[in-house]
Amino acid sequence: MVRAREIPARGAWALSAVLAVGLALPARAAGPSASPDPGGPAPGPVVGAAAPAAPAATPARAAHPRLSEREPVRRWAIGIEGVGLQIPPLRPRVVDLDARYLGNSVAAGGVGALGRVRIRPPIALELAVRSGSVRYRSENDLISQDLLLAEFGALLFLARGDIGHFALDAGVGGLAHAIRYELEGGRAGAQIVGAFTVRVGADLELLLGRIALTFSLRGYGVITDVARTRASGPLFAGESAALRQAPLPRHQTHLLGSAGVLYRF
Repeated sequence: MVRAREIPARGAWALSAVLAVGLALPARAAGPSASPDPGGPAPGPVVGAAAPAAPAATPARAAHPRLSEREPVRRWAIGIEGVGLQIPPLRPRVVDLDARYLGNSVAAGGVGALGRVRIRPPIALELAVRSGSVRYRSENDLISQDLLLAEFGALLFLARGDIGHFALDAGVGGLAHAIRYELEGGRAGAQIVGAFTVRVGADLELLLGRIALTFSLRGYGVITDVARTRASGPLFAGESAALRQAPLPRHQTHLLGSAGVLYRF
């Protein structure tokens, strides 16, 4: 019969240390320093959830310049226009005109020439010369009235687009009336008188590159100094001062409409 020998206490402590080391080695091999398992997926860097990219800052867009204000800036313009005038009729004293054919106004047609300069984008100055003519005929008598208007004005453009510009205008000027008589029996004569004008109106410009179309409608207040009438010709020889005066009222109102073409540079 064999008896088991008792393990000394010192041997028990040594055995316990060996067992602890043996149990610790597998756990250490499975740690981060262990080689990857050939059969498993290859390890890779840990990727966290990507933060959303901040939107790129949009650069401020420069204001789109108007066509009329792009380079080259064209500030000066000259042009011609057709003119239509609505004026009160003449009431001559040296000849009788049939009142049945005279209304409250008559129409006179003519032409004009003008120049404009833009001192600021919304402000322009204008210098213009305009004319108008009308004829009165009664049997063998002919009376002609010619008007010549020189004026200076300013335009305020309230609306300015790429093509259309709208403005209000005002100005002052001088108006000359030339009235000529060719009456039956060879009687002839002429009267010339001046007037002062004040105007207000509206203008429209359509820009087509260097060319612009212009349209205007204006009202004129006319003050005529009939006492300064210059009368000439045999018709007025020896006549009184009252008959020598032009047959025009002291205060009148004229309406002018025009359409023209401007060359801009």
